[in-house]
Amino acid sequence: MKIDYHIPLQVIANSLQHYHHITVKVEETFGMDFFPSNEVVNEEGKTAYVLKFNPKVQDILTLYNLALERGYDTGTAIVHYTLFYAFLETDNYEEARRHLDAFRAEIANMPTSTQSTEEQVENNGQLFLQLYFALYHEAFHIIFRHNPEARKASLATTRELLKDIKTEWEDLNSMVADEEMMKHPKVQQSIMDLVPQALSQEEQNAWEAQIRQNMSKDIFPADYIDEVLNGDDTLLEEISCDRQAWLNLLPLFKEDGATPEDMLHLHLYMFAVFNAMDYNKNLMSELIPAKHKDYQYNGKRVVLRHKAFKALLRQYSQEVDKEITTEYNDLQKGLSSIFRSSIMAFYQYGEELHKMFLKSEQDAMPCPDFAENEALNDEMDAIVRILKGDG
Repeated sequence: MKIDYHIPLQVIANSLQHYHHITVKVEETFGMDFFPSNEVVNEEGKTAYVLKFNPKVQDILTLYNLALERGYDTGTAIVHYTLFYAFLETDNYEEARRHLDAFRAEIANMPTSTQSTEEQVENNGQLFLQLYFALYHEAFHIIFRHNPEARKASLATTRELLKDIKTEWEDLNSMVADEEMMKHPKVQQSIMDLVPQALSQEEQNAWEAQIRQNMSKDIFPADYIDEVLNGDDTLLEEISCDRQAWLNLLPLFKEDGATPEDMLHLHLYMFAVFNAMDYNKNLMSELIPAKHKDYQYNGKRVVLRHKAFKALLRQYSQEVDKEITTEYNDLQKGLSSIFRSSIMAFYQYGEELHKMFLKSEQDAMPCPDFAENEALNDEMDAIVRILKGDG
């Protein structure tokens, strides 16, 4: 079963028109910026809203889902898939071909072909819901731009929810010392899982030290939430859009008869979108800073956004919150493999890509070969169809 992404796009556009009297244009985009975005433009003196959507987000989410939900090691495949589009975007077809072939080899070694029809349907259903969530999130950015009062009210609710998180975080920090936490066997194992063994010993030691520092309570003090409450409306809006997207889907899940266990898995599906988006942004900003100058990875912002989303279960669905055991920690196993692959990609391709994109900004690039571009895209689509079981 192949997903028709036009359906959620049309549903979101119709919803904005019907409930908020906002006309939005949908613009399909291409390249390596995979996740939806929005833009406000001026057309003949009137404000117009554009919802940008890259269909390739389905492929990148599929790869992340296989890692986070199915336990497959797709980290290297994600890197090659991303770099394929990075090189294709600058008409570097030779390098794009290299990463296409490497991606093909990674997919060939994955046991996805053994998945049953039922599992494939479940995978597509998960992806379909994730698309709705990502699009609803962007829709609320548009709503807030169109209606400042709605934005003000939503951010006020977010502030109160973050105050609750701060109180809980202070209580947790007072119970466990940094040194005690770092000595815990599971923490030790988590740290080692993040360090690529292919690096030199010196490089491994440097990454381990950095990871330990990032896991320290000092990196994310409870007082950081005060900084956000007092001066980071951008993050407050992101958290608000996350909440509104979840709350818009929640009644649909309940009407469909979802049990608390079902709701937990649905929440995990949405949480996986955050991880995919954050890792993708970080990978791009590290590998291609020339093209992503405006993005700077901030671990504290990422952690707080994740905490706020997980807190939605406790704040709005307590019966679901009681179902949680190790599910969110289990996602870390898949994230660790992706993180290791990202580090290796930085060492292998970072300087090369940085120079390439600097050159593309400074010099005239060669005339695109549209036939070659289309042929490479067709090959990639065929590989992804095999990955999804559509081939």
